[in-house]
Amino acid sequence: MTTPATPEAVPSLPGQRASSARPPAVAERLRPVRWWHAALVAVPTAALFVLGYRRRWICDDGLIYLRPVRQILAGHGPVFNVGERAESSTGTLWQWLLALATWVTGEDPAFLAVGLGLLLSTAGFGLALYATGRLHRGAGLLLPAGVFVLLAVPPFWSYMTSGLESGLGTFWTGLSWWLLTGTRRGRRPRVTYAAAFVFGLGPLVRPDLAVVTVCFLAAQWWVLRPSRRGTAALAASAVALPLAYEVFRAGYYGVLVPLPAIAKEASASDWGRGAGYVQETLGPYWLWPVVPVLAALAALLVRRTGRQRRDRAPGRASLAVLAAPLAAGALLAGYVVRVGGDYMHARMILPALLLLLLPVLVVPATRFTGVASALLVVWLCAAVSPLRTPFDVRSTPGSFNVRSSDVEGLGDHNPVRTATWVANWPALPEGRGMLARAAWAPRPTLLYFDAARRLHATPMREDSPYHVVIVGRHLGVTGAAAPLDAYVNDAWGLASPVGAHLALERWSWPGHEKFLRNYWVFAEWAVDHPPERDLLRAGAPRDVVEAARAALGCGELAELKASVRAPLTAERFWRNLTGAAERTRFRFARWPAAAERALCDRPRQAGGSAAGWIGRWVQSPHPMK
Repeated sequence: MTTPATPEAVPSLPGQRASSARPPAVAERLRPVRWWHAALVAVPTAALFVLGYRRRWICDDGLIYLRPVRQILAGHGPVFNVGERAESSTGTLWQWLLALATWVTGEDPAFLAVGLGLLLSTAGFGLALYATGRLHRGAGLLLPAGVFVLLAVPPFWSYMTSGLESGLGTFWTGLSWWLLTGTRRGRRPRVTYAAAFVFGLGPLVRPDLAVVTVCFLAAQWWVLRPSRRGTAALAASAVALPLAYEVFRAGYYGVLVPLPAIAKEASASDWGRGAGYVQETLGPYWLWPVVPVLAALAALLVRRTGRQRRDRAPGRASLAVLAAPLAAGALLAGYVVRVGGDYMHARMILPALLLLLLPVLVVPATRFTGVASALLVVWLCAAVSPLRTPFDVRSTPGSFNVRSSDVEGLGDHNPVRTATWVANWPALPEGRGMLARAAWAPRPTLLYFDAARRLHATPMREDSPYHVVIVGRHLGVTGAAAPLDAYVNDAWGLASPVGAHLALERWSWPGHEKFLRNYWVFAEWAVDHPPERDLLRAGAPRDVVEAARAALGCGELAELKASVRAPLTAERFWRNLTGAAERTRFRFARWPAAAERALCDRPRQAGGSAAGWIGRWVQSPHPMK
């Protein structure tokens, strides 16, 4: 089809530089095209803002970020509990951005997390659309394509907020794509190094985005082909801040990755469950028919770009830019499948899906792309119509719709404040009362759950550094309700150095395979001889608790506790730094007798055989979620 003239097509006299000014007739013909291209960016971006605003919320996992924010502002450092250096925040930049915003405004950090997430997501989608349009603008008229997926799939709208780092991740992806499509030779070095710096922030936005960082930096290098000195400068710009933070993380926290990565075993493999997780995302939203259409469009763009013959170097550069998000999206999706997905429906696969959509958000207008765009319009209308059954909370065994569950539990369609969670979460009213009584109790108190999820209290040792310790089954809301000087003992290991390093001995609900049972909690916090009544309620036989207490004081487990609780002297920082790799790999058996045998190099003699206490454990109530 005929395409409008471009500035390069304007003729010039021999020996005269081509004028950048367009003839009036050409400018008149280009005006509708410019308006159409502006609308391709503005209309979907505005629609996504409205959709995200209508589904604004903060989830329990989003609340997990808020307690470290409050600890930072209280002067206790980036920790979840005072006196224990545990990194519970997966998104490092998001945690510090929330701390800065809360310090400047004095507003509820939950409200700020929702608002910032919405604004950053919207900006990220807008930048991504503009960048894709810029990439294809030389081809003339553009048509919408992949953007229809963003408008049709509700999880994209839900995770524009949620309180998690998803909004920042969308913004970083859109900004990086915008910078990459603007990369060209001859630009000022300052601009080039700034782009490399932004690309390098991926691991600080979220650790698994490191693959995106690598792909985008490789594409930038291919376009620029710098000298060795220039390559070294680009690499230094990209890795300076992540490397500096990694040194801080290893010395301060004693491990190489955030604690949730250890708790969820981010290096483990469960391909079958991961494939099911992807199906649970693509299936309910009728995305399977869209996949071949978008794949054909991507293949067409790659072929068209690769066959450019008029100027071979720019053609190769454009192909590298086009391939970067496709490669990054494929690698990221492969990683999500490998680790088995996540319990939060669709959340982990959305960044990979966005990357795969980037080159085809809009496409050059041809007869083929026109037909494809028309098919996608028909699909969009069907996908958002009543014909498609909404995804149900109980639809799949591996994940569930967290937003629907939270809205139902809180009785609020848009829970955006901490007070809403603390006041309305069904499991918390009894807990708030017990927390208040424990805070005023004359001696330290441990609050634990029995098998029926009822909260009970038992006395702690007088020398305990905390007056109140509470087991957190829902870590975010428990951390929001508990005072900053109380210790929230996370049952799932996201904020518990001990729980995170349990050996993964079974596959269960994604991200919830490690459950720190009450015998470990009693061994660490309860009095030396807890009342028999409390032991029975907790499902923790006395000899099992004694084996757990012995294991906690031996070998690598004792060193692990010292790395996060000992005063942070220069010597301790160096020991943490040099032992971070080994400590990150360290795991110990979940069964106390086996852990004591391995760590202390001695079996328990009196009633402590594995068969004996495993038999009692089988007969005792299981405090599982």
